[in-house]
Amino acid sequence: MSLDFTLTKFHSLCSAVAENYPTLTLSEYFAGAALPERFVIMRHDIDRRPMSALGTARIEAQCGIRATYYFRMNSRVFRPWIMREVEGMGHEVGYHYEALGKAKGDFEKAIGLFGSELKEFREVCDVKTICMHGNPLSKYDDRELWKVYDFRDFGIIGEAYLSAGKDINYFSDTGRSWNSKNNIRDFIPGRREESEVETTDDTIAMIESNRIDRIYILTHPERWGNGMDWGFSFVMDSAFNAGKKMLVAVR
Repeated sequence: MSLDFTLTKFHSLCSAVAENYPTLTLSEYFAGAALPERFVIMRHDIDRRPMSALGTARIEAQCGIRATYYFRMNSRVFRPWIMREVEGMGHEVGYHYEALGKAKGDFEKAIGLFGSELKEFREVCDVKTICMHGNPLSKYDDRELWKVYDFRDFGIIGEAYLSAGKDINYFSDTGRSWNSKNNIRDFIPGRREESEVETTDDTIAMIESNRIDRIYILTHPERWGNGMDWGFSFVMDSAFNAGKKMLVAVR
């Protein structure tokens, strides 16, 4: 059996998508004008190791896929030259916000931080959509910010979770599995159905079956690698999954 979550496997996933479906960025999906009956959305959350995003972005560009990449605002991830290169390949770049967590639940402070960080992002890329960073160690869910404020006031046309329609099927590699067994926050509100796929090979088979019309795929590029990068990611994911299980047990 071949290793999962390698860049070779990612290329196979992208090839299956490109051969069977048209793809949309999230800004195209949220714009909502003349959507095709069948499509795949490829979204990538850049939580750490931003150089990994270049690898997946290049593979997608080679396959003719335009995806959406969300970068966090911190010194380890916010790399303007990487973000510009990803956008230059035809991908969308958005803001992976965590303002409420950074503000420790202070909504007024959080919305001010959101605005200032978004401004910095827009000095680098054309940001039209946003996505919350679902830190499992934080007690704050940043999506709660939009129960008090409206992201459209900032010229944002959609939030990756909150604006997703009921007509799409969501699949995420969170926790190094395509089902939700290692997942705390990575879900579309109101929808916690278990995925019938577990491995990337399962996901590829599902795509090639053409039985689902509208598919929304999330990956984390730091999870996908070869050699030592793959080994590092495997160890990190195993540790995080163990921590999540302890956290759930305590809660």
